[in-house]
Amino acid sequence: MALRINIFITIIWFTACQSDGGNETLRLQVIEADKNFNRMAQEKGIAEAFVFYADENVIKPTAGQQPVVGKFALMESFKKNPPGEIKLTWAPLKAEASGKLGYTIGGYTLYTKTHDGQRDTILYGTYVSIWKRKNDGSWRYVFDTGNPTPGPAVLN
Repeated sequence: MALRINIFITIIWFTACQSDGGNETLRLQVIEADKNFNRMAQEKGIAEAFVFYADENVIKPTAGQQPVVGKFALMESFKKNPPGEIKLTWAPLKAEASGKLGYTIGGYTLYTKTHDGQRDTILYGTYVSIWKRKNDGSWRYVFDTGNPTPGPAVLN
């Protein structure tokens, strides 16, 4: 519950800090970083993309476990629990940015194999990623989490 409240407060803060179009360039950069992150996951694999786009101080909650804290711990978590034969795609539905921070909210689709390996199962969900702009201008996520939805994600 505290995690949801913190995310909500962060989103409200980002929205409140927006000026009339002054941060549009940053918002577009965050969207592009999120899209490139997804593209890399399709081309090079989920583990490589999640590690590459992670900030050094990343926090990545994991269902039923303690959150992974730090890029090294994230790398180790993928070594211990490789993604296997799944395909994860996502797309941002909303983004905001101000200064060195931004966020994306979007929908994901997770394709997995059934236990018999004969057919795919399709799961849907939403995600929130909080991004930090590095000194070189690149964006890395500092926090990423998601939750399942009954169908493709939409924002009303």
